[in-house]
Amino acid sequence: MVSPDKGISLINDKETPDMGLDEIKEKLARSCRIIAMQRATEKGRGHQCYLHPDGDKILIPGHLHDYGKAIADIQGEDIVTMDFEGNVLEGKHTEPMGEFHAYTAVFRARKDVKSVVHCHPPYANILAAAGKSILPIARDGCLFHEGVPVYEGYPLYVGTREMGEELVETLGDKRAVLHKGHGAFVVGRSVEEALIRTLSLEKAAETQVFASILGTLTPIPVERMTERETDPDDHIIDDFFGYYSGKLDKLERASQA
Repeated sequence: MVSPDKGISLINDKETPDMGLDEIKEKLARSCRIIAMQRATEKGRGHQCYLHPDGDKILIPGHLHDYGKAIADIQGEDIVTMDFEGNVLEGKHTEPMGEFHAYTAVFRARKDVKSVVHCHPPYANILAAAGKSILPIARDGCLFHEGVPVYEGYPLYVGTREMGEELVETLGDKRAVLHKGHGAFVVGRSVEEALIRTLSLEKAAETQVFASILGTLTPIPVERMTERETDPDDHIIDDFFGYYSGKLDKLERASQA
């Protein structure tokens, strides 16, 4: 499937060595706008990054808040190339988005991760504030049946290398970590996977908050989730990325009409 506006492959086209950097940047920017569209973050904050194919650099939005732009405004041209020390090597913005210490720590520690999302999801933040985490009580929560740990460091942002390393130690081998009082960091093997896990995390949290008001929560046993598939999200990633991309195209065309 190809977007009629961007010419970007949306399905069954994870980032591969033969993909050009411009195409990866466009996909990364599109994913950021989808996060905003789905209201998985608050106040226009949040961003997604991707490990450069060379392995020693990171593709990340520039610090757009300085220019009055938000995650919903990110375009491919806003993506810069940053080294692991936070220095911008290429791009039109002179600084990367904040939280880069978390990203560099993840990429150093997790060789399976190619993309990381940071956002401020309201319902996930409510759970963390209440001393809770995500439970597999419905479909979205099942993606996190291995658990979502909570990091309790300085609650406003991850602004030092030490904090980044502490966050990643808390993350361990899991798919996401909640930073109590701040937000979430979600990892994936591709732009698509990190995005869908991010949206599922917030939907799972919303379901859990409301379900807990109505009655007792009953987690689904892991063996029930994996009796037909090795991984509960194996069949979701491609289809849902295509759905959200199509929805984004329609909204953006309507806004330009």
